[in-house]
Amino acid sequence: MTTANYIAQFIGILIFLVIIHEAGHMVVAKWCGMRVERFSIFMGRELFGFTRGETRYGLGWLPIGGYVKISGMNRDEQIPEELVPRAYYAASLPRKVATIAAGPLVNLLFAVLAFSAMYWVGIPNNGAPTTRLAQIEVASPAAHIGIRPGDHLLAINGVKSSDPAVFRQQLSTHPDQRVIVTYEHAGTPVTRAVTLQSVNANGAACDPHTSTKCVGHLGVGFGYATERAGFADGIHKGGTYTWYVMHETVTRTVQTPNQVQSVVGVGAFYTEVASQGFATILAFAGLLSLALAIFNLIPIPPLDGGHILFAVMERIRGRAFAAATYERAAVVGITLMVILFVVVLQKDVLNIVHGTVLPGK
Repeated sequence: MTTANYIAQFIGILIFLVIIHEAGHMVVAKWCGMRVERFSIFMGRELFGFTRGETRYGLGWLPIGGYVKISGMNRDEQIPEELVPRAYYAASLPRKVATIAAGPLVNLLFAVLAFSAMYWVGIPNNGAPTTRLAQIEVASPAAHIGIRPGDHLLAINGVKSSDPAVFRQQLSTHPDQRVIVTYEHAGTPVTRAVTLQSVNANGAACDPHTSTKCVGHLGVGFGYATERAGFADGIHKGGTYTWYVMHETVTRTVQTPNQVQSVVGVGAFYTEVASQGFATILAFAGLLSLALAIFNLIPIPPLDGGHILFAVMERIRGRAFAAATYERAAVVGITLMVILFVVVLQKDVLNIVHGTVLPGK
């Protein structure tokens, strides 16, 4: 896949996570008896939609996330008198908190599911290299003789082994020379003759007649033994890993805030790891979903954490805040987020310009 394909894939994952986040708000709001006026996939003017019950479901033209509109979320919103009992501001504190927390909770549950699926699919065990070939370089000798990812290397010049180090040694001693390669493709042994490339320690082409440090290069990357978990064990490991990531994310964000990345930096990182297999994509989706959950729980308006904070404060003081109070707090919160976004985005763009987060770096 090209970098553009990976970027599109990343955007799709991000949109999906935002949509399920908003869907969580909607479902719990309905369970709590609140009136949900609208649920939209994507933003902007509606392309098409339908009304079911009292809720309008639509698809916007701008493919950026989605949103849910609950009656009474805006403090100065005018609501018909008969609908006031079902407004957000008229709900009890537990119902308000449940409705707002539902979005991050869905992202949290998705993270657990994604991490569990990662263990079900199987994760590489870096301590046990195998003769299975995980990567084949484009235009390499290996690609020329038809070797594909997933094939198994069986022998080099008749030397057989289950240890990739033996094959590396055989290959390295034949720069720019013809060798006999035997590999297994789709369960069938295949033997081909091929001339190895000659490269130096950095992987760049070199001339074996003028350099004593050239090594033979087939253009393959060995895989690792895959560790798979059963259904129950996968869920247990997924939950444990979720807790570990949450703890590390919060701790490191507090200790090293300069390491926070914008969506640009995260997207660039995704293009680096997405080619490493489905388990890696699941891990990335889980991490991104968990990041959205944690970010939305920051207690500043208009984030979910800010709504929960205001609901608790109103319960303590015994009456609602004026609409202007919430609006001023929301302006401050949005301003802080914009400043953070600009600073982090600038850092990520500079990293990309300097080539530190580009694919393959």
